[in-house]
Amino acid sequence: SSQVFGVPSKQQSSSLSVLGPWDRRHLMRSDAGGGPTPVVSEEDFAQRLFLTPRTHGHVRGRPCWVHVWIATFVILYCAVLAMTATRWSDQGLCFSSWWCVTRMYICTFFAALFWVAYLWWSTTDPGEVAPGLLVSIWFTTGTVSVALCSIINYLLVQFWIMWDPSCYITYPADRWPWDYTSGLCIVQNACEWILTAGLVEESFKFASLLRLRPTAASVRAGIDRSSWRARGWPKGSYFRLAETPLAVALCGVAAGAGLATSENFMYIFSQESIEKAFVYNDLDTAYGRIASSFAHMVWTGYAACGLAKFQFLDKDHPGRPARKTSYLLHPIILHGLYNWFSTLQRCEPFEERRDGESIGSDGCYLPPRWRFAFKLGHGFVMLYSFWLWNQEFTELAGEDEEASSRQPSANDAVGTGDHQA
Repeated sequence: SSQVFGVPSKQQSSSLSVLGPWDRRHLMRSDAGGGPTPVVSEEDFAQRLFLTPRTHGHVRGRPCWVHVWIATFVILYCAVLAMTATRWSDQGLCFSSWWCVTRMYICTFFAALFWVAYLWWSTTDPGEVAPGLLVSIWFTTGTVSVALCSIINYLLVQFWIMWDPSCYITYPADRWPWDYTSGLCIVQNACEWILTAGLVEESFKFASLLRLRPTAASVRAGIDRSSWRARGWPKGSYFRLAETPLAVALCGVAAGAGLATSENFMYIFSQESIEKAFVYNDLDTAYGRIASSFAHMVWTGYAACGLAKFQFLDKDHPGRPARKTSYLLHPIILHGLYNWFSTLQRCEPFEERRDGESIGSDGCYLPPRWRFAFKLGHGFVMLYSFWLWNQEFTELAGEDEEASSRQPSANDAVGTGDHQA
């Protein structure tokens, strides 16, 4: 059983058919004639590379994930219609209220769904990346990551309030309402946004990608190392198999889409946003979340490109990052600056009565010129983030296409023999 085999048995040949291109790459060497020959022993193959069809289908992403995704959004849509009919709209569920809440609902997920679907359709070959893989990553960040982010962000906000009640993350107003925010408070607010939204949200989005494995061998090794397994769940239920760098990069975009969608629900269907929409027909909050959805996707997508290079490039390759998280710093800083530029543009009008007279202030945190500069900064961060992601994603997509054109087929790689070992 320790011999190197050249012709696989029926069981081995069928098992090799579930291996991805990077599995085959590491299993092959060139023989004297220049053709690929397996260099893995039968024992090593059976113990390390074989995944049962059930486990293999699970780690690649089952089609049922797509069905669950569709059912979830249909149920949520029915829920918002019910809330519109009973609580949100004074007129009940009429055409105008239906059209209003439908536009709000579409804004929660349309940008994320469109971008993930477009990238998947335009960059992958048939069967290369299962839609269930992307949807399962979407669900992970949209549920687990969002829940953890919400808890930690809440605790951090409370800490910033105790640290300085007059100038904290969502209220940089140490001189409000009669004067503009001080320079110290502006700098403090930038640091708080980077350490809260930037560090926490980008870290938990990226954490959902750490379950990705590049080969069936690495999935098998992870299963062997894991001592915990929920009864009734497939082995390796934690892991996901992303067999190419492009698959990892797309999972990063899907991770950003998942968190963005859940975050959009919280903002768009907040009490303040609902009142603006149904009373004043003001949907600025809903439309504004579209840009935020793209921002979340490109930040996590960029970090995922670094993870893909770490997993698939050889250790001595000059382009290989030193760590899995090497590309995470840029998204953390850019996310914090994006929120910072947005917060300091705000104005909160103030009015009071003194000696029988009404006096007030526009309540702006910054003077007009500085607000305009921060608006430009907000747009620059968005464009620079997209440029960073596009550079890395385009490189991976191009390399994936070249690798696919050079990749030998499974039959060429393992032979077509029908002999028992």
